[in-house]
Amino acid sequence: MRLKDRVYIGLLLIILFLIVVSESRQQKINWYPSFAVSHKIPYGSYIAYREAKHFFGDKLQPINVSPYVFLQNKPDAKGTFLFYNTDVVFGKTALKTLLNWVEDGNNLFIASQNIEPVLLDSLGLDYGLFITKDFRNALALEFDNPALHLSDSTIFDKMTYAAVFRIKDSLLKKKYTKLGHFSGKTEYNMNFVDITYGKGHIMLHSFPYVFTNYFILHSHNLLYYNILLSYLNLQKPVYWATNIQNGTTNNGLFKYIIENPGFLWAYRLLFVGLLLYILFEAKRKQRAIPVVNPPKNETIDFTKTIADMYIENKEHKRIALLHIKHFMDYVRYQLHIDIKQNEEELKHKIAQKTKTNINTMNKLFDLIKFVQNQQDIEPETVLKLEKQIEKIKK
Repeated sequence: MRLKDRVYIGLLLIILFLIVVSESRQQKINWYPSFAVSHKIPYGSYIAYREAKHFFGDKLQPINVSPYVFLQNKPDAKGTFLFYNTDVVFGKTALKTLLNWVEDGNNLFIASQNIEPVLLDSLGLDYGLFITKDFRNALALEFDNPALHLSDSTIFDKMTYAAVFRIKDSLLKKKYTKLGHFSGKTEYNMNFVDITYGKGHIMLHSFPYVFTNYFILHSHNLLYYNILLSYLNLQKPVYWATNIQNGTTNNGLFKYIIENPGFLWAYRLLFVGLLLYILFEAKRKQRAIPVVNPPKNETIDFTKTIADMYIENKEHKRIALLHIKHFMDYVRYQLHIDIKQNEEELKHKIAQKTKTNINTMNKLFDLIKFVQNQQDIEPETVLKLEKQIEKIKK
C-alpha cells in the first residue's frame, strides 16, 4: 500500500473517531421558550403549526411581517389574526390598526402571559396570579363549556403558577364570555376569555405554552389544543403571525446551521474535505467510465398487448369496468373520499375536490350506471367513458 493511501486512511479514521466521540456526548435539552414554528425543542411550536395546517388547510396563512404592514398592504383582508408568545406587544400604531380591523367584523386571538397593558386596559382587564395546589404540582387546564369537558386532565407539569385574567368593573358594560380556566378552587382562575369588540371578537389566552411541542405531546393534550383551535372562525382565513416569537429573532442561515448538529458536522466535513483535496490531489486521474445503457422500459408495450387481447375478444364491457374500478381507486386513494357513502354526497365531494361542474359529474355517474346495467356495450361507449373520466382527473 502506498504511503499516500495510508495517509488518506489515517485521516479518515481520525475524522470518524472525532465524530463518534462528539456525538456520544450527552446533549442537554434546550428549554428555551422559543415558540418558533420551525423549532422542535420542547418549547418550540413546530407540532402546533403542523397540526394547524391539517386543521385549517388552505385557510391558514403564515404572516412574517407586522400586522400594521400586512393590513396596509391588504386592507380588505377578512378572518382571524393569531399571535402567541411569552410577551405580545404591538406598539401604538399597529394596535390601533388591529383594533379598527376587529371592529369591522374580524377576530383577534392572542395567547400570552404578558399582553400589552394598553390593550388590556381598553378591554377592562388586568392580570392576576394563579398558583396551583394540585398534589402533582402541575397546572390543569379546562374549558368552561360542559360539553367540552375532557375526561383526561389537560396537564402542564413544568409550572406551578401562571397568569390569569381579572375583570374590572368597566368591563361589565362590555360583552365578554369566560371560555376556559385553570382547575382549582380560587377566585381568579380564568385563562381564556372572549370579548365582543365592535362587530368582531377578541379572544385572549393567558397560557401560550399550549402551543408548545412539550404541551401537545404530553398525555391527551392534543385534544385540548384542537378544541382551542375550533374557537376560531373556520370559514375565513387564519393569519398566523410567525415573526413575533422569541426564537425567530436573528435566525439567519449560519445561525440555523450552528443550531442543528447534523448541518454543523456537514459544514465542518465540507471544509475538511476541501482541505484534503487541496493538500493531496486537486486533479485525480480516473479511468474512463463505460457507458451503461439503462434497461428498456417495456411497460407500455405490455399494456398495449393486454389491451389488444381484450379488443380482439370484444370484451368492451370488461374494459369499461376496469376504467370504472381505476376511477374509484383514484377517488379513494388520491382524493381521500369514502366511496361507500350516499351517491349524491359522493358526486358533490368529487366535484368539489376536482373543481368539476356538478352536471359533468351527473353525466359520468349516469354513464357508469348504464355500463353496469348492460350485458354488452359498444367500443364508442368505452371511449366516451374514458374521455369523461380523464376530463375529471384533469
